[in-house]
Amino acid sequence: MEWPAAFALTCAVELPIVAAVAGGRRRRALLDAFGANLLTHPLAWYSVRTLLLSWLAVEVAVLLVEAVVYRTVTRLPWGRALLASALANGITAALSFVV
Repeated sequence: MEWPAAFALTCAVELPIVAAVAGGRRRRALLDAFGANLLTHPLAWYSVRTLLLSWLAVEVAVLLVEAVVYRTVTRLPWGRALLASALANGITAALSFVV
């Protein structure tokens, strides 16, 4: 799969998950999740495909960076920020083995 398709699939899966976990901040969470993915997805793709860094290490780093975005930018409590990031990234990571 090429990067644009992978990015589109990631956004299609992750944005609704983050919005659902965000509760009353759904619209803001959608925008912030898109921005977080614009930041992390190209870096993760490059790190795994070109630099040959550990896939698991990159996924953990992405999870943490996106959780920080959801906490600081979206203003979710830490628990919800971590839950949103873990659910979204866990599901897309699992899908990466299927697609």
